[in-house]
Amino acid sequence: MPAGDRAATFPRPILSLALLAALSAPGASTPLVATQEGDLPLILSAPHGGSKEIPGVPPRKGEGIKKGPSGFVTARDGGIEELAHEIAAAVLRRTGKKPYLVAASFHRRYLDCNRPASVAYEHDGAKAVYEEYHGALAKYCAAAVKKFGGGLVVDLHGQGSARDKVFRGTQNGRTTALMQERFGKEFHAGPKSLLGMLKARGWAVHPEDEGQEQSGFTGGYIVQTCGRREAGTDAIQFEFGADFRGAERRKATAETMAEALAEFVKLYTEGKRP
Repeated sequence: MPAGDRAATFPRPILSLALLAALSAPGASTPLVATQEGDLPLILSAPHGGSKEIPGVPPRKGEGIKKGPSGFVTARDGGIEELAHEIAAAVLRRTGKKPYLVAASFHRRYLDCNRPASVAYEHDGAKAVYEEYHGALAKYCAAAVKKFGGGLVVDLHGQGSARDKVFRGTQNGRTTALMQERFGKEFHAGPKSLLGMLKARGWAVHPEDEGQEQSGFTGGYIVQTCGRREAGTDAIQFEFGADFRGAERRKATAETMAEALAEFVKLYTEGKRP
């Protein structure tokens, strides 16, 4: 579903000249959105881990928006911004190639990039940042399709329901439909799947094998947007418990994730295509 524009209901903000210049620079990675060009059919996304303010933008109030996992939330996913960068670095060390990366440095209280534009922000000052984040994702998905015939978006999040577990979200297989068509259902669930590879490395995961995904963690706006036929890419959301993203465990998490991603991408790129 393409991002729409939210009707202006607040005064136009006064942004810092430095931020305006950064936002206007073609392909620039601003202090609020970190981006990295890649050499693999792998796009890492981390929309909720940042802690910075967006200049001139007040915190969202969420008036008239339902609360809950698919509605209005302002809590940040602690450690996820750092984990995204550590995974990207670990993938490079392991493969010699970089994944694409889009990571938020801004706090979720100002903008939620895992929502449609109509509910993602409440102030025009956040619109350019939202469009930069999703513009980078769309650009990198298109580049992966052009270079590799497809790509996988891995959307990284944190959850507080089970600190020792990682939840997968794919709308119960809908956002990995292209991958399943190309390579078989075993790429979505089972030993050859990314979740299966993490399970084999000792991680507690949900669902196991072909079970249903946990309600509330079935995959949000980003995977629903990127994991569809029109995009040409597949997408998986991962919700990491606190044990995986604390400062003392992030490096080990990143190394294990990079090992599984490298193995999965090798299967993905060498798999039989139609």
